[in-house]
Amino acid sequence: MIASPWSTCGSALAETARRRFGRLAASLLLILFTSFTQFHQLARDWRFLPDEAFFMTFARGAAVNGDWLLPGPLDKPPLSIYFSALSMVAVSVTADAGAVLQLDARQGEFAGRLPNALLAIMLTALMMRLAWRLYRCRWTAIFAGLLTATSPFLLAYGASAFTDMSLLICSAAALYLALTGRWMLAGASLGLAFWCKQQALLFFPLIVLIMLARRAGPKDWLRPCLALGVVCAALLIWDGARPEASIFLQAAVNNAPEAWLAAPSQWLGRLGAWLERGMWLLGPPLVTGGLLLGCAVVSLRQMREGSTGAWRLSAERAMLVYIVAFFSLHIVLRFNLYERYLLLLMPSLCLLVAGQLARWPNGAWIGKVIRVAIAAALITGGLWSLSQGPTIGGDRGEQAGIDELAAHLNAKPVATVIYDPWLGWELGYYLGQWQDKRRVYYPTADALAAGALALEEIGDRYLVAPLDQPHDEWLATLRAAGFGVSADYERDRFIVYRLSPP
Repeated sequence: MIASPWSTCGSALAETARRRFGRLAASLLLILFTSFTQFHQLARDWRFLPDEAFFMTFARGAAVNGDWLLPGPLDKPPLSIYFSALSMVAVSVTADAGAVLQLDARQGEFAGRLPNALLAIMLTALMMRLAWRLYRCRWTAIFAGLLTATSPFLLAYGASAFTDMSLLICSAAALYLALTGRWMLAGASLGLAFWCKQQALLFFPLIVLIMLARRAGPKDWLRPCLALGVVCAALLIWDGARPEASIFLQAAVNNAPEAWLAAPSQWLGRLGAWLERGMWLLGPPLVTGGLLLGCAVVSLRQMREGSTGAWRLSAERAMLVYIVAFFSLHIVLRFNLYERYLLLLMPSLCLLVAGQLARWPNGAWIGKVIRVAIAAALITGGLWSLSQGPTIGGDRGEQAGIDELAAHLNAKPVATVIYDPWLGWELGYYLGQWQDKRRVYYPTADALAAGALALEEIGDRYLVAPLDQPHDEWLATLRAAGFGVSADYERDRFIVYRLSPP
């Protein structure tokens, strides 16, 4: 019996609809999973780390005082800070009986981290779209989304107040736009990445490699360069409008190493240190190692059997060259060994690994079993990382109790002198925007004793110290200068000493 054209057409439409529904359902489930993990992290009872407190102090100044030019020793572009400031205005800034704007420190934590949690969810969706654009394979898109959603790096830096998540989403968007040939938008998106963090400069070579892989013409090169130049020029205008020194000059001062090139004798040690951090990019080290080994096996099999899809493979090679060059650069140059510096590798690495994992024969049942097993392993690894707490991104218990410490100090009389050699921006954030104490920094014990003696006041002063920070020398120097020293407060990781003038 010969099937009618109508039944054949109906079957084809039904199959197409089934496939589209399957892709949509998988995408929605992955976005829901990422939302669960990010809001779980957002709800954790964690205080800001030092860098987070630094950035959020500027965000609070914009939200509460209207200081949108971010006055102060800022060394980062403003876009990430603006996201957090707008979030503070939307969900946490209130007015007291005197119509004075207030921001509770705990609510400020939630508001400051909320934009990055939302951007992490958007990144998962974008990575699935990137994988579909590059491979046109449902399983590749699923794996790309899973690798992104379950990455300990996304768990650590998604629901955080660092500037890296906005950098990552703008960079990934630039990669997607470059792969689709929308050169001007790709340049503009890369320019927005510069508005988030200067490290976007390290993503620029990947866009160049993608353009070479796609054989962009002369006009194609002009469009992204023009858009990138306009957006970066706007950043320079903003920087020039600030009353303080340039953020780029401040960044150079804060990060100026003794020499840019690491000594060759240090390269092996730096390689080991970066590999130790990088093994968390795709999951726990055991999962990452297994994934990379599996990808190597699949790649060798593909090389023996021959490959098709020249453009796709050219884009893959561009990303592979970028990963190797990026990693090598961090070994030979004296970059700080911060895990978050590896975040720019995530888009390329997740796409390459997802592409290799999905290359099992579609018709073989063993291929489907292996794909399901890999997806289950990724979800299990992500849930394990979630339950274990932070494995990268810093000690999230480092500042536990600093809000209670700030409340204790805020209860002191107006204009009380607080000597703070160690806590800096962290304590400043939790003391609040309108705190009325005199917080003083001295770099050495002798400088503190001399400054304290020169202050012609008879009231008690206070020295704040972390318990794990060696400070016996400071106490001995103050006693030798004639000050009476006694413990005033001790809780969690902090202690406060009352200093009675001689």
